[in-house]
Amino acid sequence: MKRFITIILTLAMVLGLAACSNKQSTATEEPDEEQETVGTDATEEELTSLDGGWELVRGDAAALPEDVQAAFDKATAEFTGSDLKPVAYVAYQVVSGRNYMVLCEATTVTQDPVTSYQMLVIYADLNGNATLTTLKDFDLTAYTQDDGQEAIDGDIVGGWEIPEDHTVAVLPEDAQAAFDKAKEGFTGNDLVPMALLGTQVVAGRNYAFLCAGTTVTAEPVTRLQVVVVYEDLEGNAEITSICTVNPADFNE
Repeated sequence: MKRFITIILTLAMVLGLAACSNKQSTATEEPDEEQETVGTDATEEELTSLDGGWELVRGDAAALPEDVQAAFDKATAEFTGSDLKPVAYVAYQVVSGRNYMVLCEATTVTQDPVTSYQMLVIYADLNGNATLTTLKDFDLTAYTQDDGQEAIDGDIVGGWEIPEDHTVAVLPEDAQAAFDKAKEGFTGNDLVPMALLGTQVVAGRNYAFLCAGTTVTAEPVTRLQVVVVYEDLEGNAEITSICTVNPADFNE
């Protein structure tokens, strides 16, 4: 009889251990579900990818992050001929290290200085070294016309003027106000300004912005774009031109 009771108790212990094991197995399945959620978020983030594996920097891009500023300083330390001032941190590319794409204002070190935009690509390796690998003209006028036509009809009083101060991390007040007005009622493309590229006096004023534009669709696509906003003399504003910039063109 005692032997029979012992067998019963042994079976009960075995069944109890099996039940505990099953609970532990069930508990370990929950993190897998969380991992799947993280994977979904990562996929959505990848929608900011551009041609050539570049990842667009959305939002305010005027101030370089500390690591990008360090790479910029190292890569341009011995650069001569022009003074380079960062305007916008545009995109990055993961390689064996990282490539950084930075739009700069370049002013020639000459008796009669000339200022223009240059797109820089800087390679930062895994050992903290940084090299300037590409320096190409960024022609604002190539992106401020629509189908070969002037963005605004009428007489052009002056050409595009580069802002005097690109060191501020926010848009000038008048430019921000014009951009906000122009976006009212504008649909289909969620535009986030990165930097003011230039202004142009017309019958009113044109503003050219470097923007991250994301299509408002079931499968959003984000692009680097130059957006022209026209503000008339009464303070009304509208978007008159949107041109897409391919970062891969500056990395050849």
